[in-house]
Amino acid sequence: MGAIINGFLVKGDYVMANRKKGSIAIPFLVTFLIALLIVGGGALYIYKSLDINKESELDELYATEYGTATYEDSHTILFVLNVPEQKCSSTFLLMRSVPKEKKLLLTGIPSNTITIFNEKQASLKEVYENSGINSALDFVQQVSGVEVEKYMIFNNDSFLKLSDIMGGVSYGVTVDIAGFQDTDKEQYLNGKQTISLLTYPMFSGGEVERASMCASVISAMINQADGPNLAKGLERNFNTLINMVESNISSGDFKERQYAVKFMLNYGNSISHFSMIEGTSSEEYFVVDKFFSNSILEEYFADKTDEKEKK
Repeated sequence: MGAIINGFLVKGDYVMANRKKGSIAIPFLVTFLIALLIVGGGALYIYKSLDINKESELDELYATEYGTATYEDSHTILFVLNVPEQKCSSTFLLMRSVPKEKKLLLTGIPSNTITIFNEKQASLKEVYENSGINSALDFVQQVSGVEVEKYMIFNNDSFLKLSDIMGGVSYGVTVDIAGFQDTDKEQYLNGKQTISLLTYPMFSGGEVERASMCASVISAMINQADGPNLAKGLERNFNTLINMVESNISSGDFKERQYAVKFMLNYGNSISHFSMIEGTSSEEYFVVDKFFSNSILEEYFADKTDEKEKK
């Protein structure tokens, strides 16, 4: 017997053979497709897992080789630049560091900021000059609403050392200062020129503009530095630098957080940002309306220590 296929009579043996081939091919094709789905699904799951966990894996890798960063490494430091020979008020800069998230926030504080301090009106400049750095810390804590325990006071020589470690900065200078290029474009500033800019007393916006510019310049200096090289430079020169400044930061403090600082500098990108204080300014004084916005307080100062870190 046979079968009609495409108008032709085909013998029965041929039909049976092709039916057998079809019965073999269909299960094989189904098995092949299922295998592709299983392998592809597994690969997709692995890829997503790697993508989701890549940051935690980076932290774990760093922890294995160097140490790690936690939210407990976050800290706030008041920097003071005191160069009397420049005939300018001291420069005040507050830095908030969150190594876990690889970011810094710099906020310049006008030296003529006033508040009721110890039951009388006083400016930051007056408190610092008359009562010293510890009273200045208390003043800054009062007007900012955040805890500030550490400080570093730089003079001319120690700031020049810091500038050498960081590699200077390229910045667009908008005021006419002797020894600077006459251009609106960015120009490279060495340590001496940076001091001249930070202590320039004749900004049209007064101390408010000078404080804002200071935060902007130091932020640019940090972001323009090569992170890994900066980390090595700070580690190599810390003892020298700390002996050149007045500070309550000890070698022990540095060792406690050096892995976190390395993590931030090695793996961060454009880590530094700066903020401006909202307030009312007159010819002589600046009154703070809002030192930090709510979003900044939440982003940089909120307690983000999770249960795993607390254990």
